[in-house]
Amino acid sequence: MKTVFVTILFLLFTIGTALADQPVVGFVTGASGLGDLSFNDMSYGGIRRAQQEFNFKLIILEPEVDGESRIEDFTNLIEQSDILILVGAQHAELVKKTAPKYPNKKFIISEVPLAGMENVSSVFFEQGEGSFLAGALAALTSKTGKIGFIGATPVPPVQKFEQGYVDGAKYAVPDIKVEVAYLTPLGDFSGFNAPAKGYNVAMGQYRTGADVVFTVAGLTGNGIIEAARRSGRYAIGVDSDQDSLAKGFVLTSMIKKLDVAAYNELKAVMLGEFKSGPTSYGLKQNGVGLSEMKYTRDKIPNSVLKTIDDIRNKIINGEIKVQYRENLK
Repeated sequence: MKTVFVTILFLLFTIGTALADQPVVGFVTGASGLGDLSFNDMSYGGIRRAQQEFNFKLIILEPEVDGESRIEDFTNLIEQSDILILVGAQHAELVKKTAPKYPNKKFIISEVPLAGMENVSSVFFEQGEGSFLAGALAALTSKTGKIGFIGATPVPPVQKFEQGYVDGAKYAVPDIKVEVAYLTPLGDFSGFNAPAKGYNVAMGQYRTGADVVFTVAGLTGNGIIEAARRSGRYAIGVDSDQDSLAKGFVLTSMIKKLDVAAYNELKAVMLGEFKSGPTSYGLKQNGVGLSEMKYTRDKIPNSVLKTIDDIRNKIINGEIKVQYRENLK
């Protein structure tokens, strides 16, 4: 009986120690939160994969309606967590303010490069490279000679999408017309969570002649894709593979592998291999690229698909330089 009692005490102690040692990850989503079928959900997929492998506790913080998180809420999350992972450039200032105060915590932020802090790792994507391909495909597919771009708000990551798209379109078809619109001004992140507004702006672009519109606006993109379906035109999805949201009306999606990045960064922390500073994911690293176009490939001439593949190879080997120019407007 005594042996059984001692065994029970040992098991309880072991379980308690295991629970006490279980790491805690705090996840701060980007604007629009989970359920956006875009960058938040894709990041969450990578986090869940890491959680299944490393068995950490996960706490999720979703931003306010304006797309930003309160410093008080974020500080509370930091104090409960060992590792913080954040999605979206709007969180950069939060990380800059708080990371130095918590040197024993690890911070991971995606979409913006941050350097100079020993406990901060940042992931950014060469979305201009993938968008260059999307722009070339849109221009080569367009029958009207006019395409569109709709961004949520003109933060640098979204502007990189715009520039890559415009440059790729003009590389493929020099006289193509590109109509650009942003839903909210700089500093207002609600443009990522406004499907009805996105729908109306997209319908306006379709009515004035655009037959392909690239959406870089999170959950708002669902409204833009619906506008493509109703008008019988094309949309281009973003971040995740959104081709199935309106089968045959999403020409392609410019995918950013946020799930791969989130998993890789968390895995590095769990294995004691955390590295501070920025990490880039581009075409060469298979961090960005176009979807397989499952529902539209049969409508695209083989010559166009070959041209897109050639452009991709030229970007990877350096023949085409995709560069970001600040202050586009």
